[in-house]
Amino acid sequence: MKLSVNQKEFHTDSDQLTVTELLNEIQSLKPGVAVAVNDKVVRKVLWDSTLLAEGDQITVITAVCGG
Repeated sequence: MKLSVNQKEFHTDSDQLTVTELLNEIQSLKPGVAVAVNDKVVRKVLWDSTLLAEGDQITVITAVCGG
């Protein structure tokens, strides 16, 4: 399956992938992460049940503290 993650092409051999599985693959499953699929924010409680599809555009944002 081919996806776009933060505007970069991402390929996986899996036919089905959840948001959680994607974050594990790209090593972004950590506190302070927000995810949008096709410009729609996916609540964290839905990550395990949200399946990604061929061509989806995913945005992963990590909150940063500082001033």
